[in-house]
Amino acid sequence: TPPPPPVSLTVSPNSSQVFQGQSVSLSCEEDDSSAGWTLRRITEKDIRTQCGDGWGRPAGSSCNISYMLPWDGGVYWCESREGATSTSISITVPGKTRLGGQD
Repeated sequence: TPPPPPVSLTVSPNSSQVFQGQSVSLSCEEDDSSAGWTLRRITEKDIRTQCGDGWGRPAGSSCNISYMLPWDGGVYWCESREGATSTSISITVPGKTRLGGQD
């Protein structure tokens, strides 16, 4: 069996389905420290960005998203400067009915 990744991604609240308007905290927790990890995500539109790049507030090795929106759904993972990655977590944000031009 392959060794576990050196870092684990924890999501609070611990759910793969987050409702619109909820706040979410994602943290990269390493066995010995959490230095040098960046939270990244890839959305349904295949856009790969990191925390703080138009979404989320970086806080050390954590990322706080204060208001989840439907387009915040995607796959989230932690990545180190050396390129090591954690297990990824998929989060979906069911949107309210998409009628009207609400941005």
